[in-house]
Amino acid sequence: TRNGVAFLGGGLSSLEGAGTVVAFDPVAGRELWRIEPEMKAGLAALAVHGKHLYGMTRKGGLFVVDVPKRRIVHRSDISAVSRGFGALVANRGHIYGVSDTTVFRIDSKTFAVSTIMADTDGGWYSGSHIANDESGYLYTMRGRNLVRINDRSRT
Repeated sequence: TRNGVAFLGGGLSSLEGAGTVVAFDPVAGRELWRIEPEMKAGLAALAVHGKHLYGMTRKGGLFVVDVPKRRIVHRSDISAVSRGFGALVANRGHIYGVSDTTVFRIDSKTFAVSTIMADTDGGWYSGSHIANDESGYLYTMRGRNLVRINDRSRT
């Protein structure tokens, strides 16, 4: 959410079909706008940072929406680091993502993706997750172990 707007994403339960992003006003109970990222896959995760909404598809696509302009400003293939379900979180001026295999960072200016931790093989039961705390540490799984990541040198 950002400024009272909830950003929702989804797609078909299969990997086929288009995904959709909806901006929703939960107080008024109405949809504000809708956009299709045109990545031919349902969405795995969304995160908002500044004026951008970042989305990841279940087929390894990344897209970025300029929220005030309501248009896609970036699309790329990140299937080398993420396929299937994953998660995104805003932290220390960047967007971080996690998949079954990799923790990665998305630069908020260039949208370039770089690996933070490979070979995680997270022991998830419900898809990969990533969280952060008030100090900016990231938390995820490596195998069946909880790990804390400090990417402070990258800010």
